[in-house]
Amino acid sequence: MQVLFLGAESLGARSMATVVLTADRTVLIDPGVALAPKRSGLPPHPLEAAAAERTREAVLEWLPRATDIVVTHFHGDHMPLADADPSQIPLAAFAPPKGCRILVPGEGGHSGQSRARRRAFARALGRTLPAAEGEDDGVVACAGPFAHGGGSGPVMIVAVREGNECFVHASDTQLLSAEAVAKILAWRPTIVYTSGPPLYLSATTWEEVNRALAHAARIAGVAKTLVIDHHILRGVGGLRWVEDAGGVSAATYMGARPGLLEARRRELWERPPADIY
Repeated sequence: MQVLFLGAESLGARSMATVVLTADRTVLIDPGVALAPKRSGLPPHPLEAAAAERTREAVLEWLPRATDIVVTHFHGDHMPLADADPSQIPLAAFAPPKGCRILVPGEGGHSGQSRARRRAFARALGRTLPAAEGEDDGVVACAGPFAHGGGSGPVMIVAVREGNECFVHASDTQLLSAEAVAKILAWRPTIVYTSGPPLYLSATTWEEVNRALAHAARIAGVAKTLVIDHHILRGVGGLRWVEDAGGVSAATYMGARPGLLEARRRELWERPPADIY
């Protein structure tokens, strides 16, 4: 099994786009990307736009090879959109190959906007999309619904298994859902990819931070590799938190230097162009 992270905050843009390769499957998970329209009162920096473009290009490059596509929930940094902004992946450009299996959550518990995005996705693909929670063909398994951190609706998590290896993509659970952690552990994963708590938001409590640390410790005790990224790396202190939790960033896993561009947006805009480029 090979796991490739196509997008992540540590790679410069909001995303958890991932490709998992087995002997005969190419599983594309959460094929989306986005940039925060405002952060520190500033628009995205050109370096962020370039990072989002790299993720878009990578997703669309892998798309023709996908045997399975999984969307864990219907936020714009996790799926293509009919009304995509310039940083996102437009539905019009998203054309899965014939015979590709599409796995998405059901509508239950989702906001009106998320339900509309699900329906637009189905229309664009020209197919009915049954709820995938509980699906398991022996290689790809989906489970849920689990709570999205911050109460933003439900999230589906997915496992890809081959031989003794098991990769789990836990998306926006933010290490806060005890039920999601229990399911992750039940799969006996060798590698887990999950978001961490959004320390950059003042609404995040110390109780949530400590709960996430405890859950990370439980997962790290089972999995060989714990990759923590996404919300946690929208703040400059996120990398230290990931390290303390026993994890690594997606960029580190891929052999790249983490680049927390959104977290450093104000600094980037204040620096002369020659220092940046």
